[in-house]
Order: sequence, then C-alpha cells, then structure tokens
Amino acid sequence: MARIRLYVATSLDGFIADGDGSVDWMAPYDARLYGYDKFLSEVGAVIMGRRTFEMINATGEDWPYRGFSVLVLSSDPLSGLPRGVVTVGRGMLAALQQARETTAKDIWIMGGAATLQSALEEGLVDLVELFLVPVLLGSGLTLLNDLRRRQSLLFDGIEAFPDGVVKLRYIVPKGDKASASPRR
Repeated sequence: MARIRLYVATSLDGFIADGDGSVDWMAPYDARLYGYDKFLSEVGAVIMGRRTFEMINATGEDWPYRGFSVLVLSSDPLSGLPRGVVTVGRGMLAALQQARETTAKDIWIMGGAATLQSALEEGLVDLVELFLVPVLLGSGLTLLNDLRRRQSLLFDGIEAFPDGVVKLRYIVPKGDKASASPRR
C-alpha cells in the first residue's frame, strides 16, 4: 500500500516560512541536490492546504505538480484550478481516501502547520522526512502548532549534505499507545 509522507524543510529554528509566508530563504538550496526528483517519482498524489495552494498558484509560474492528483483542503470552492487539482471540503481523511482512489504510489501531505498537524493527529502519516536548512529565521510560520497528543517516532536514517542541510527520516509507528499519549 502507498505510504503517506510528510516531506518538509524547516529552518534550523523550526520555521517552514517567514512571517509573510515566504520561503525565499530556501532559494539558495537546490532541492534536486537532496533527492527531490527521486521523491517526486515515488509520489502519485499531493494533499495540501488552501493557503499553500494559493501561495504556489499565485507565483504566476507553471503549475509545478502537473501529472499529479492534487487535493486541496478547503471548505470554500476555489476557481481557476489547474488541471488535476480538486478541492476537498470534508477534511484530511476524506482527502486521503480520494487520493488513494487516484494512485497506487505514495501520497505527499504538503502544507502548513494545520495541514501537517491534522494528518499526524489523525494517525494517517507513515513517514516523516524533515530537512533542516542551516538558516535561523527568528520568527515565522512554525512546522507544527500545539499538538493534541505527543507522538514518538522511530528513527530511520540521517543524511548530511556538504552545504549543511541535514535530512532526518522517521517512521510513524501505528497502534503503539505509548507513542501517542495525550499531552498534559
């Protein structure tokens, strides 16, 4: 069965974007050097939050996820969607079920804290791939907000790159009550 993956980069101090939502600080780092093309070849569907979709779509550049099934979490309809993009207003689980109907390949959960957190809290994620970028932003949009429950992850590898980027890889255990205890 396809894996559900979080594949995300953060600044060293835990931010996925600056205060304006921009990721321009990542421009000097070429994702292809870190295996991005291989990752994309393993993915058949992308689930993203509405704000992430709007930011990507507003760049005026060609839609970067052509050929993928893209599901945007939004309770409001969106207009002018690129080919292959649909909105899902019934939440993360519904989006995941719909994504599984479109591909046998892995599914990438992409977005900000609310989207990533929803997937984690609902126990839907199989694999977390986190890239630490050697930049300190000081403030911005965090990787996660306040999780409702603590979750332990199983270390699955580390890879360091010459420019200081580090990739951490973790498996999310399923059905382990100790790994998903409520936060106090």
